[in-house]
Amino acid sequence: MTRQEKGLWATVIVLIACLLSICGWIWFSGIVSKEDIPPSPGFSPAVASIQDRLITDDEWVDELKKRYGREMLMTLLNRQAVELEAEQMAITVTGAELEAELAVMSRSYGSKERFFSEMEEQLGITEEELRTETNYRLILEKIATDDIRIENEQIDAYLEQYPDQYLPKRQMNLSIIEVASEAEGNQVMDRLEDGEDFAQLATEVSLDEYSREEGGQIGFVEEDDPFIPQTLLDAALELDPGDIAGPISLTDTYAVVYVQEIIKPQAPSEESIRESVRKQLALEQSVSLTELEHRLREKYEARILTGTVTL
Repeated sequence: MTRQEKGLWATVIVLIACLLSICGWIWFSGIVSKEDIPPSPGFSPAVASIQDRLITDDEWVDELKKRYGREMLMTLLNRQAVELEAEQMAITVTGAELEAELAVMSRSYGSKERFFSEMEEQLGITEEELRTETNYRLILEKIATDDIRIENEQIDAYLEQYPDQYLPKRQMNLSIIEVASEAEGNQVMDRLEDGEDFAQLATEVSLDEYSREEGGQIGFVEEDDPFIPQTLLDAALELDPGDIAGPISLTDTYAVVYVQEIIKPQAPSEESIRESVRKQLALEQSVSLTELEHRLREKYEARILTGTVTL
């Protein structure tokens, strides 16, 4: 999984987690305010203030509904429809299946612990939210592929055509300092050899806007990441953890690279690989998961009972 793919996947999870969190809050807030608290006509408690202006709970909820209302309701309806279908089809996800999927998702991070930690630290997604969303996706995939059968010969043919797809790839935790010329790159190397801190130096002189504010850190990349210049990857692959090399010629600039850590993921078992291929081929033959959610909402007569939001 490349850095960009990680970012895209994580963005999807963040959006879903945020929607669920906000939706849960509105649902809870609505129940509490309407049923548990004695009604007070015309009164809405203040939740924030600026100078002498109060922002009320009603104003806050109204804005959330306007901005996220449809998405939140759709998310809840999808969950309910999928749960009903799973019950009807007697489909469940075992603990072992969930752990196996999380192991695949975290393979490029070195461990599940690192994966969970990085998701929470960088994106604010808790382990519980990741587990909930992954469990939901697995159930949805099982529903989508329940009547699709993949023969062993099809798996064999796929693995013969794509023999390297499931081979583990080294992950390198890289930091860079990008400069305009080779001479500047040599100056950076000299300063590092004199004991200056790589992160501080990157923040001071690096031209790379993406990594400069992070002390030059790019993060983990795969050994064949197509979004990283090949010359940079080639140089990094020759290094051991803790080594620094440069200046390295890029397209129009030069870089000094620091390899902080190298992870060599454990190769998945043959059984795991074949099961991954089986699921991939089945999903390619099935209806899309988005379309499946739509069909299940129709099947279970999902309706939004407000004139301001439509399905």
